[in-house]
Amino acid sequence: MKSTERDVIVVGAGPGGSTCAAYLALAGVDVLLLDKEIWPREKPCGDGQTGVSFKFVKDLGIADELAAAGFKTKGASFTSPDHNRIDFDMGEASSYVTPRRLFDDMVRKRAIRAGAEMLQNAWVYDVIKEDGFVRGVRAKIDGEHVELRSKLVIGADGAHSIIAKKIGMFGDDDNDVAVVGRCYYEDVDIPGYLEMHLDKNVLPGYVWIFPMRDGKANVGLGYNRKFYVDVPDLQDTLDRWIVESPYGECLRGKRRIGEFRGWRIPYATGAYDNYVNGCMLIGDAGSLITPFTAEGIGPAMASGHMVSGTCQKALLSGDVSCNVLKEYKEQWDAEYGPAIKKIKSIESAFQNAEVINTYMAKFKDNPAAKQMFLSMMHITK
Repeated sequence: MKSTERDVIVVGAGPGGSTCAAYLALAGVDVLLLDKEIWPREKPCGDGQTGVSFKFVKDLGIADELAAAGFKTKGASFTSPDHNRIDFDMGEASSYVTPRRLFDDMVRKRAIRAGAEMLQNAWVYDVIKEDGFVRGVRAKIDGEHVELRSKLVIGADGAHSIIAKKIGMFGDDDNDVAVVGRCYYEDVDIPGYLEMHLDKNVLPGYVWIFPMRDGKANVGLGYNRKFYVDVPDLQDTLDRWIVESPYGECLRGKRRIGEFRGWRIPYATGAYDNYVNGCMLIGDAGSLITPFTAEGIGPAMASGHMVSGTCQKALLSGDVSCNVLKEYKEQWDAEYGPAIKKIKSIESAFQNAEVINTYMAKFKDNPAAKQMFLSMMHITK
């Protein structure tokens, strides 16, 4: 490992961090990518890579790898409390379901091929602060405590981000955080859509079934955290839905594989500015997950790409202060802010069974409204 000060240290090698590192390395920036895990590693998730993710996958030249490993979906399906089903076909748009153990490793390896240096088993537990600037990180690497200095630090260390906590930008309001869980089933026969079931016995949460290769499916459910106190155990709720819902029939008698795992979803409506002097946050670390749909991979890759541009401008100008870094926040808000607010309002409206039934009836008879809703669900395009 180089001992001199780096241009950029990216903390976290998930899709956001690796995307950022890849674009920086491709631009000739000296970038060090750190991750606490030994790779490849598992990651609890819905495993969906929608259109925005595929845009960056294609741009980074790993589309063929994704196509070989993932399941290409037909689109998305929503079912209402009165059990109507509406299919939203994606046409030629590409959307995949791929285990994070495989997908994240594709993006990470692309960053390394581009020239990023990667250190695994590197647990970052603090940032170095001097004269009002973040100047690097403190980490434990292979059991040794070290200080690593850089001109810029990018926090991409996930929903429990240490970097976000250390710079005072860890969003944790109950209204802007979801609690979700998932498991896998095998030998599942479903049509090939990303299914979201808005069942009256699960509201104000929903159940998803995402098809995968070889007849497997990613199955889970989630709730806004402000409602979670009134919800029984997530796994018990899912088990009951499988027994009671007509859309759970495809899972009855099927074998569950792997453990049921839960995690935290910080919504973009709870994000802070996500920058201070010498440091920026992306993806889950910056609370940039799309409300309602809980899509995190697309926003992570989009923010990683966006921050790479801000980094290059800051490094070129020699100014890594908020005067330059604020442009990242301004760009994000301009491109995605209005749509995020609209989706949050849909999440609020979709807590009511009758409202959902009314919406679904409109979609069934109005192709234009149906297309508008689908477009809104994929805000980071």
